[in-house]
Amino acid sequence: MMPYPKNNTSAIILAAGTSTRMGARNKLLLPLSPGGLPLIRVVVERVLASNCGEIIVVLGHEKEKVKAVLEDLDIRFATNPMYRSGMTSSIQSGVGVVAPESAGVLICLGDMPLLNTEDYNRVTEAVTGAPQIIVPVFEGQNGHPVFFSHHFISDILAHDQPEGCKSIVSRNKDRVTRIAGPNSHILKDIDLPEDYHRLLKW
Repeated sequence: MMPYPKNNTSAIILAAGTSTRMGARNKLLLPLSPGGLPLIRVVVERVLASNCGEIIVVLGHEKEKVKAVLEDLDIRFATNPMYRSGMTSSIQSGVGVVAPESAGVLICLGDMPLLNTEDYNRVTEAVTGAPQIIVPVFEGQNGHPVFFSHHFISDILAHDQPEGCKSIVSRNKDRVTRIAGPNSHILKDIDLPEDYHRLLKW
């Protein structure tokens, strides 16, 4: 397969959480078949193959272990020392180091291994250069990844709600572009042991 041409979109992959609902194991390091690659490695490789120009992985919980399975890849790292405070602090840690010429940020969750490279490209290919938020949707439900153009960077950095940027989306409804996702993969993250066992049978 020919590589996708790169653009000036920055992908931020959130890989800082404690994954407490999975139990004692860090879900991002769980092996996936075939090949037994760690879950986070699978996600990062698919984003790396996309048309995003820079890839930033945000580390926090067990940062050295997560970094160790990724450090040979052509990506950048950001560290969130406040990772226990919620997703927003990780988003802000990544947004704070994006290239100044970036057209915007594609917020990707590190625990969504069912997404493929085309799912990420489907969002970034809808970028127009205008102030814009792009949300993939399946059967009326918003999914991931979500794109925020550079016009919203200051809003993200000033955001004080701990669990993500949904309120920024809701405050800017006239700037939201919704695109249809082809399946429910855009809704499925891996939180619980049963999620992981289902994934192994997929």
